[in-house]
Amino acid sequence: MNKFFISVIICFLFYLFIKEDGLLEYYKGYNNFNQLQEKKIKLQSELLKIQNENELIKTDKNHIEKIAREEYFYIYPNEIIISLD
Repeated sequence: MNKFFISVIICFLFYLFIKEDGLLEYYKGYNNFNQLQEKKIKLQSELLKIQNENELIKTDKNHIEKIAREEYFYIYPNEIIISLD
C-alpha cells in the first residue's frame, strides 16, 4: 500500500512539473516577465532621453549649433578650424 501511495505522489509531482501549465512553465514565464520589465525600464529611460533631446532641438538654437558643429562638422562661412590633435 505504501508503494502505491509513493508511486501516486511521484506521478503527481511529475505531472505538476511537466504539464503545460506546471511549475516549470510558470518559472519560465516569470523569468520572461522579469526580462521584459527590465527591457521596458531601459526603453522608457531611452525614450525620455530622446524626448529631452527633441525638446532641446526644437527650442534651443545654441544646442542646434553645438550638434551641427560637433556631429556634422559644420562651420560658418570664412571660419577657420585649427585642430590641436
